[in-house]
Amino acid sequence: MTLHRRLMLAVITLILFLLTANLVITLHNARLNTYSQLKVHAQDTATSLGFSLSQAALDKDNVQMKLMIDAIFDRGYYRRIVFRNLDGKELIKRELPLRTAEVPTWFMLWLPLPESSGGSQVSSGWYQLGEIEVVSHPGYAYQDLWRSFKEQIWLFLVTSVLCYGLLGVGVKFVLQPLRNVEQQADAICRKEFPIQDPLPAIPELRNVVSAMNRMVEKVKEMFQHHVELNERLHDQLNTDSVTGLSNRQDFDARFTAALDKERAAASGALLLIRAGDLQQMNMQLGRQAGDEYLQSIASVLTASLEQEYPNYLLSRHSGADFALFVPAINELESQVLMEKVYAIVQELEWKGDDMQLIYVGALYIPKLAAQTNFMALADAALSQAQSEGQSGCFWHKVDKSERSLSSNEWSSLIQRAIADKSFIFHFQPVWKLTHGQKSLVFNEVMTRMQVDDVEYSAGMFMPMATRFQLLPAIDAIVINELVSGLNVLPENVCINCSMASIEDRQFVAMLETVLQNNLAVAPRLTFELPANGLSFAEQSVRDFATMIKQYDAKLSLHHFGRGSSEFAYLQTLPVDYLKIDRHFIQHVETDADTRFFIRSLVAIANSCDITIMAEGVETEEQWQALIDLGIQGGQGYWLGKPSAEHIIG
Repeated sequence: MTLHRRLMLAVITLILFLLTANLVITLHNARLNTYSQLKVHAQDTATSLGFSLSQAALDKDNVQMKLMIDAIFDRGYYRRIVFRNLDGKELIKRELPLRTAEVPTWFMLWLPLPESSGGSQVSSGWYQLGEIEVVSHPGYAYQDLWRSFKEQIWLFLVTSVLCYGLLGVGVKFVLQPLRNVEQQADAICRKEFPIQDPLPAIPELRNVVSAMNRMVEKVKEMFQHHVELNERLHDQLNTDSVTGLSNRQDFDARFTAALDKERAAASGALLLIRAGDLQQMNMQLGRQAGDEYLQSIASVLTASLEQEYPNYLLSRHSGADFALFVPAINELESQVLMEKVYAIVQELEWKGDDMQLIYVGALYIPKLAAQTNFMALADAALSQAQSEGQSGCFWHKVDKSERSLSSNEWSSLIQRAIADKSFIFHFQPVWKLTHGQKSLVFNEVMTRMQVDDVEYSAGMFMPMATRFQLLPAIDAIVINELVSGLNVLPENVCINCSMASIEDRQFVAMLETVLQNNLAVAPRLTFELPANGLSFAEQSVRDFATMIKQYDAKLSLHHFGRGSSEFAYLQTLPVDYLKIDRHFIQHVETDADTRFFIRSLVAIANSCDITIMAEGVETEEQWQALIDLGIQGGQGYWLGKPSAEHIIG
């Protein structure tokens, strides 16, 4: 029972007790007063009648006495009048029954009036002639008591209702600060930190609210400190301090993760860029000039790549050496990209007397695979570019027998697949640890395209579909196919949605219609978005999350940790699951910095009530290391490979 109801019940019980006591005391006092009046009335009548009957009694004129007694009795105020002689014999008696039509019998039994009688001697001088007894009739008294009782009951009811209403408003007003404290606590669970102002006037409540406000400020400060610490740690681990690009460690890890069999793009280009001798620059012009030169290279490359190649990966390895990886690119585009990068770096202004020698080694990879050491091949291409001793570039194709599809061919293939709905699904289990035991959270859907009996993984066709703005159409097909299947299948599924889809109003409207028509299925769905989408489509992500939450569907973010700005959104975004990017997992059992970063991220996720998981768990050692760091679940080839069969938890 709530405090509000308990206070209301206690106060109303007290009021009812007081009103009931007042009613009983009032009726008791009225009864005593009425009894006294009736007794006095009876005695006065007996005295008066005794004096009046003295002459008739002396003359033994019974008729006269009866007439006199009848005259008094017929007025209706008496229940009984009796005249007795000296021997006690009743000579004259008039009596009425005790009843009244207006007063209930139960009331007279509950509030009985004692018999109110009076007596007087009938005498003539010193001679006693008889005795007269008069008993007042209580009928009128009962009527007065009954009327008073009804008035008290109405007053009782009106007072009770009025007190209940006023008390309800008063208690609600008094307890409002406590409800605000409850809302504050709920807001903290949602990663919000409101301050209650103004403070209540009641001292005890003011102290409680003040303490709660102080706690909110401390929790907010701790959360912000934790987020800032993680962002700084992320930058130290993965970012080059001079250019702001990825460092070599981050590039190698993300490049290796990009070669994952399930998510690898169909093709890609790997470029190594050597933009001069940094040591010589620092000696001639100073370290500041060298840093400015590196920053200008990073700036112009970033500006030229981000529009045309949104999924590029650029890093500074060491000195004036840079590495660039662009997935989902064809053979001709890779050659154009090499020449473009070479020209951009060549055109940079240089403050020194001698121009720096620029070299670009480009490696075109028709088919990405984790088994090949592409970095070694790219190094060989860079060495070939340097072989002539002058600035230059060298382009190399990994396997000349491998034919790459052109952009037009990819566009045609994907459009055919959309028209024919030629998509098949594989399912990879995602596990959660509960008291050391694995339990299935959901099956993540891996979409594959099948055209002309050739199967293409998502990593192969999705980048091209992104380029041709076909992702919303593909995601719509995937959702409709999966939801219709879930009506007969018991497990939960996780569906990946692209940022292009959630920014498409028609797609979002279609999805909401699907959820409305499948209310029983919606709570079994988890929609997964790329974490980096928060940096450029925050409002779309929030609107999407709000919409699916209305139907009890869940939200997951994957590839988390690639960008440092992602941490700040955890405070206010209603995320259920968070998946750490696989490039943090590769060396988690040996890299102390990565372990500290993951442990800090686990602390932030736990404070936000988010289940944190790991992507790309490939070995038992990785899994055990992640468990030791507090990771609550994960997925990967060691935990379960994608399969056409559903795994039932």
